[in-house]
Amino acid sequence: MLGDLERFLKFMRPVFSRAVTYQWFVIIFVGLLMRGDSLGGVSSIVRALMLDGFYYDHLRRFFYSSAWSVEGMIAVWWKWLVERISFRVNGRMVFVADHTKVPKDGRKMPSVTTLHQDSETAAKPSYFRGHHWGCLSVVEKLKDKFVSIPLWANIQEGLSSQTNFDNIRYLPKTTQVVEISCSFIASPKETKR
Repeated sequence: MLGDLERFLKFMRPVFSRAVTYQWFVIIFVGLLMRGDSLGGVSSIVRALMLDGFYYDHLRRFFYSSAWSVEGMIAVWWKWLVERISFRVNGRMVFVADHTKVPKDGRKMPSVTTLHQDSETAAKPSYFRGHHWGCLSVVEKLKDKFVSIPLWANIQEGLSSQTNFDNIRYLPKTTQVVEISCSFIASPKETKR
């Protein structure tokens, strides 16, 4: 397993235009694997790796760095999976897409919108404030079990822009996820430096 993780981390190197940013990525990746709690992102990594508090700000800055992009990381992740996914139906990969609505209490939280409750339970309010997520994954078969490997997740409503998916954002929610899966199938995007 450690050999597979090492190969994966080396495969991700082209995403990062600076060596230092890549090194912070490796530290964050290992910290996320080792953390034993889900109390917070960066602070969980600091605790898991027993780092000095001095490194907290360095870890936070990684997420705002211009030396990598989400689109580039998704493209390399997709390339990694395409080479390894063996389960196919009639020669085609199988995708699973879903939406979920997550209630949020924060008044000034970004992208929180008023959402309609789809539940038939009368005890729940008809409308609530929250995030509407769309998620996409690819199916793989491991021995006698099927697993879903995440590809993409994004807030579907309330965003002012969605980077490379701006043209998709005004489609109905179910169509958005289908369009995203088609963009993955067409060809993995090349990473930007």
